[in-house]
Amino acid sequence: MITIHRAKVEEVLEVKKLLFETWTSAYSEYYSPEAIEIVTTEWHSPELLTKQIKNPSWFFGVAKDGNKIVGMCNASLTHKGVVINIQRLHVHPKYQRQGIGSLLINTAIKAFPKAIKVNLEVEKQNHRAYVFYQKQGFKDVGKKVFEIKGVSMPSIVMEKTIL
Repeated sequence: MITIHRAKVEEVLEVKKLLFETWTSAYSEYYSPEAIEIVTTEWHSPELLTKQIKNPSWFFGVAKDGNKIVGMCNASLTHKGVVINIQRLHVHPKYQRQGIGSLLINTAIKAFPKAIKVNLEVEKQNHRAYVFYQKQGFKDVGKKVFEIKGVSMPSIVMEKTIL
């Protein structure tokens, strides 16, 4: 049975491992192993993840199958506290298409009851995730390019109204 709870600091290394596995699975045909290492080292450092887990104004949730973390989502409020920004949503490849991503999104939304919109960025090459977000009711609202130590990642900005 899948359960969702707020991440604990002692789970940070397991979360980092999940992020590396999901990034490798999703992007290995688009980015070199070196580029994936750069991104996952910078964006998923234990120090950064720990800081986000400890921040009481953020939602940092994990999905567990028994004792194993199989998914995660972190989000925070932006735009005067009425827009939720989902920064990461990752589900282990073996657990995808089981409703875990939807459950994580809905749990993140419930963590911010005064929010009226949700936005996120999805890498342009990640068609499977893009289609998932469309099915969740997200619409394209813009484009963005992330640059991190020489790695360029074109992304699609998506948004949905939750009122």
